[in-house]
Amino acid sequence: MAASAWFLAISFAPSVYAQSPPAQDEARKIEFDKRITDIKQRLGATPYADKEGRIALLGERAKLIAEYHGEESLAHADALQLLAFEYYSDKRWVEDAAPRTRALAVRRKLQGDRSSETLYVARALAHSLSEAGRRAEAAAILAEVLSAWQGGANLTETAGRHVPRGRTVEGKALGMIAAAHARLALDEGDAALALPSARIAAASSLAYRRGFGVGVLDEQMVELAERDPSTHTGEESFAEWSRLYADVLWEADGKSATARADALLILQDIMAGRTSRAVARSAAARAAAASGSAGLAAERDAKAAELAALFVRSEGLKAGSEADRALWQQIGTANAALEAIDARLSAATPGYFELVKPALFDETAAKGLLAADEAFLMIVPTARGTHSLVLTREGINWHRSAMTDVELSGHVRRLLWDVGANIEVTPDEDATWSAEGEGDFPFDRGTAFRLYEELVGPVSSALAGKRHLFTSATGAISSLPLGILITEKPVGADGNPDALRATHWLADKAAIVQLPSLQSLQLLRAVAGRDASKSDATMIGFGAPMLDGKAATRGVEGRIRSARGGTAPLPAATWRASSDGPALADPSALRRLSRLPGTEKELRAMESLMGPDKTKLFMADAATETNLKKADLASPSLLFLATHGLVAGEFGDIGEPGLVFTPPAAASPTDDGLLTASEVASLRIGAGWVILSACNTAAGDGRAGAPGLSGLARAFFFAGSESLLASHWPVRDDVAAVLTVRLFEILRANPALSRAEALQRVEREIRNDTRDDSYLKSWSHPSAWAPFSLIGDVVR
Repeated sequence: MAASAWFLAISFAPSVYAQSPPAQDEARKIEFDKRITDIKQRLGATPYADKEGRIALLGERAKLIAEYHGEESLAHADALQLLAFEYYSDKRWVEDAAPRTRALAVRRKLQGDRSSETLYVARALAHSLSEAGRRAEAAAILAEVLSAWQGGANLTETAGRHVPRGRTVEGKALGMIAAAHARLALDEGDAALALPSARIAAASSLAYRRGFGVGVLDEQMVELAERDPSTHTGEESFAEWSRLYADVLWEADGKSATARADALLILQDIMAGRTSRAVARSAAARAAAASGSAGLAAERDAKAAELAALFVRSEGLKAGSEADRALWQQIGTANAALEAIDARLSAATPGYFELVKPALFDETAAKGLLAADEAFLMIVPTARGTHSLVLTREGINWHRSAMTDVELSGHVRRLLWDVGANIEVTPDEDATWSAEGEGDFPFDRGTAFRLYEELVGPVSSALAGKRHLFTSATGAISSLPLGILITEKPVGADGNPDALRATHWLADKAAIVQLPSLQSLQLLRAVAGRDASKSDATMIGFGAPMLDGKAATRGVEGRIRSARGGTAPLPAATWRASSDGPALADPSALRRLSRLPGTEKELRAMESLMGPDKTKLFMADAATETNLKKADLASPSLLFLATHGLVAGEFGDIGEPGLVFTPPAAASPTDDGLLTASEVASLRIGAGWVILSACNTAAGDGRAGAPGLSGLARAFFFAGSESLLASHWPVRDDVAAVLTVRLFEILRANPALSRAEALQRVEREIRNDTRDDSYLKSWSHPSAWAPFSLIGDVVR
């Protein structure tokens, strides 16, 4: 209904293209206006359910406009498209195609094939023809219109030629029609025919987002395009155009140097989401501080927040009302002030906005980011397969597996279940997986080996001799630490500790570091600062919140599903509405969560290592949101948070991920017991290390559409973190204190090691520890040694 109203508003508005007949006189115009008004009134009184009545009126209207303005007028084309929409909304594809065909002919004649209006109607017509089984006709029409757009030889050339910076309307329309043609060709098995069109669609995707600046409205538009693609393209996200190009590239030209170079660009584009922008913002803020412009950057943040609040207010006002006009005047004034601040900030900190909006790296620039002993692995699943690309100084190694995103998601969920991650499984899955494998504490090494064979094995030759492996992934695989993949066919029983220790884990091949994107590597290295492993480092920690639930042991033990996770379920209603602000968490609901005594042991162990004089701990009654927000988080080298982590959609009605603190007696906007991701992003953290020892703080829940990193991880980067040690599942209490303490002991004893290499060593130590082999808790199981991912840079 909303879409219909929008079409009506557009169509009944005076057309700027209306062509008056040469012999028009006032009487004729008055009669035309009268009849149009009559049709409009009758149409307004006709229910949307009365399709035939509406179609008859719109047909009458189109005929009247043709008589007055002419059959080949743009006003008539508008009328025909409005008539077609009634058929379209009722999925009457054959009838829809007829008026669209006539409208397209008019637009091509009067506006040409490079007009966005022509592109939109061609795309709609092709859709109707395809739905009617006339796919060859649809492809031919799209090909005819696209022939006006001469494609470039590669992605960069195509983007520069067709969709210059800022031409976002043309970019959207062109991308839609190009993607539609590419898919039709690809479905027919003709990847070569699909390639030029897919390249144009991908170039349109790049150009659309590059067309925005760095203002608040620009940022909101890009965010909205990612969250709700229908707002911009009607059907699909821009990332889908990029994935389409990656697939077409592989199927048409996967072995060529040009294809590999374009694959590097387009896979970067797919990954350059909100987490990358959080890292970029943090890097820019640090650059401003280094140039003495921290105050100016803070002034910009404040003005940006003011603008964002004004935009939120505008959503509740009637468009065109006096209040709406007054508010938009305020918005204009605030935006002008922001632009003035931006000019001053750019002058004071050259390169500030280049950091805010980092460009994609071509092959030459990307190679220059890496040392000789480093490799960067990107994994991007699509509906047609999963792309794996390894970049080293020597070049690009690229492969696409036949494993689709849906298949990959299923395998990831299986492994996450095995290690005790908090994921939803069906009763059948639980029963089946619990019965699989030999021994009391098996790990599905067959699935872990299959994932390696499909995703890493085909590009593994590029990893030989590499000391560090950076990884960046989208979709379900981002929820899994890649170190638990297995590089050789496993032997022995999956539940035998000796067999698990003898397994060839990917974690042993190179020190692994997770990153949101390739650009973030450059940004993090530009702002690398203090190392919390040094003897003069200081730590601030929060954990062991006061809760009323039964004391729980974190982590998985054997096959018993109830022992996995250790997190009591929250009630269905976790949020309470607030009359004067955003919804707040219900402290009484949070208070029912299980107590976590193991987190105090974890923090005390770190205190013993760092030294009481260099450690400040907030536990039990002191582990509150209020104390964290008041604390000096800019000075300590290490911020350690050990508590429950709640993932959006996982518990009750949690709207965004958060960390649980000691709930207050009554909720307030500053303290409701749940530190949400948006609250984290507003903090100012100076620690070189942030350790998040809580459930699921590293990545999503294993779904095919999961983001590259969790909202919590993204928020900590936004707040200024350089490196995170974040968990993919509840860290086992019997291992937690040992793991983190040994990590820092190893770093202090071996200054030449990187953080990633120290983590690699401590994981190996834990895996080889036999202390609990006989108690269904063997440390050889990945649930014990592999919960953490290092997210950030290697920092030697």
